[in-house]
This record gives sequence, C-alpha cells and structure tokens, in this order.
Amino acid sequence: MSHDMSSRIAGFNVSVFRVPLPAPWVSAAHAITHHEHILVTLTLENGLSGAGWSSTMGNAGIAIAALAQSYLGPMLIGQDVHDHEALWQALWKRSHQPGPGGIAALAVAGFDLALWDLRGKLAELPVRRLIGSAADSLEVYASAVNLHLSEAALVEQTRAFLDAGNRLFKIKVGRPDLEDDLSRIAAVRKVIGSRPLMLDANQRFKPGDALRRVTAYARFDPVWMEEPLAPSDVDGHARLAAVSPTPIALGEEVSTRSSFWRYVSSGAVHYLQPNVLKVGGISEWLKIAHLGNCANLTIAPHGALEASIIVAGAIPGCYPVENIEGGSFLEQGIAQVAAKPERGRVILSEAPGLGVEFDRAALADHAASPGDHVPLPDPAAYYAGK
Repeated sequence: MSHDMSSRIAGFNVSVFRVPLPAPWVSAAHAITHHEHILVTLTLENGLSGAGWSSTMGNAGIAIAALAQSYLGPMLIGQDVHDHEALWQALWKRSHQPGPGGIAALAVAGFDLALWDLRGKLAELPVRRLIGSAADSLEVYASAVNLHLSEAALVEQTRAFLDAGNRLFKIKVGRPDLEDDLSRIAAVRKVIGSRPLMLDANQRFKPGDALRRVTAYARFDPVWMEEPLAPSDVDGHARLAAVSPTPIALGEEVSTRSSFWRYVSSGAVHYLQPNVLKVGGISEWLKIAHLGNCANLTIAPHGALEASIIVAGAIPGCYPVENIEGGSFLEQGIAQVAAKPERGRVILSEAPGLGVEFDRAALADHAASPGDHVPLPDPAAYYAGK
C-alpha cells in the first residue's frame, strides 16, 4: 500500500433511486412494491472514491437523501477518512438533534458505509477483514414477505427454497384468523420437516393476543417469534418474554443504542436483530451487537444482505444472515457485483472495500427527487384466499 496516498475527502455525491421489487412484499404491517436506495459516494483528494448506501422499503428515501445532501455531506469535506469514529459522532450529533434514529440513522449509514469502503480500499483489504472477520462464507436463511400468499402458494414457495438448498426458513404470521395462521405453519412444517423455522408478526398484536398466538404457535417449535408487538412497547415485550414458550426476536425497528439497551437490560428480547442501515451503519451496528453479546444474546442481523454479511462474521455466534426473496441488489438488477447466496450460503468478497459495484445505468431509470408523489400501497389489495 502506498503511504503517500491522500486520505482527505474532497467531494461527495448523494442520489436516490426508487426501484420496483420483482414481486410485492406483503406483511401484517405493510405492502411494499419498491425499495428506495440512497447512494453516497465520497471522493478523496487523490481521486479514489468509495460508495456507501442506505435503503428503505419504499418510504422516506427522498427525505433521507435531502438530509444527507444538504446537512451531512458538507461536514465531511476536508476531513480525513481515518478519523472515522469522530466523523460518525459528528454526523450523528447533527442529524440526531431533529429526532433520534429513523431517517437520521439511515442518512448517517450511507456515509458510514462509504467511509468504510474507502478505508478498505486504502488498506487494500475487504472491510470484513478490517473489522476482524475470519469467515470466507456465511450461511443464510430463506426469508420472504409472504402473508398475502394463499397457503398453496406459500407451500410452493417454501418447497422452492428447500430445493434451492436452504436449511433455515422464516415465514410471516398475523392472519386475522388464528386457525388460518396455524394451518399455514403446519403446511410449511410438513415441507421442511424439523429444520429451523422462524415466525414474524411484524408488530401485529396487542399483548393479550400476542400471548394467545405465541402459545398456539409453540406446538410447531419455532426458533423465535419476531416482532409480536409494537417496537415502542419495551415493557410489553419484557412481560411477554418472561412467559412466552418461544424466544422473542426483534430489532429491525429499533435505531439507537439506548433503545437497544432498554430491550436488553429489561430481558425483553432473546435474539437481537439490529439492521446495519437502520442503526447508522457498520460502526454503530458493531457496538449494538457487542451490547447484545454482553447479555449473552444471539445476534441475528436483520435484512440488508449486502451490509449484514460484512459484519456477521466478526460477531461470535452470529445467527445466519437473512436472505429475503427479491431483496438483494442482484435480484433487483441494480448491481454488477454483490452478494449472491447459493444453496443456503454466500461466498464473501475478497475485493478491497465493501465488495459492491452498483450498476449506475440500471439505477438511472429509477431516479427519484424531492417533489415526487409516492403512493402508499394497500396491503388488502394483495391478499389471496386461504
């Protein structure tokens, strides 16, 4: 490596794209037809550039890009990429003031990933090596946002995942009729046998119904019950976790370390699921994962496949990474080089940096900007019968 390389930031670029999913995602909470990707490029004085990203399930991406462009990016000009932690704190402080987490954390995440990409390229190492991962490949679990599918279609999808070499599975629950849920879980169990099965309710239930449901689901021996309650209800999760026959998993809607600490310290969660993008990037995800490790919890990265595989190998006992059908950059047709799970595993990149090369030409067709009107899909429009 050349030590006379400049490591000062000379410029940045932020752009946002609204990319249609191969097929809609429908859960108990949402109908999702697009992902919005906020791409951040940082360029050093010597011309070297690094790319980071943040993503949403079709909501607020334009607002995140505006925050990043007007308020956060200018703070980095003239700064040294090796002052990464101090830069993260400065970005967080400025975006945190109007409201912690959420849009603010997603805006910081793009810059955090771009800084890591540059540091990896300067060191001529993949970022996973910089943070201490020894893994060359990781197991993934087959996940899908599939509550709208008929039971027959759900079985067909699950069988396809199994035939493709997956060993672990996650399905959505939260149909209005509990018997409908039980029938669907039983049908999936029949396909996968005793292989690990996770259930995800996407915050569907109130505490009483959650207890009734999780007790009924327990006969199918799920690994976890994910997001049974609203993510703001820490006390409700703590009471449920104390009596639930099935472990509780959550974290995808939690953005700050203080919120994660409340869950961990109150015994409200068994599987901690921070999302790399929603907590403000790799730097903060690692802190939250270690926080969970201190309580002897299993860390299970939520979504964000291309970012999650970078961090997962550095965390002891990390659960396999979530691979959501239709959610990867390659499946969305927006990357030339990115994670490609095959037969339930993903081979990790040896390229310096984050190991993702976006297809800028493909993305250009989906450019979004302030002033765009973004409709809200209705989940009910996608539901099939039993």
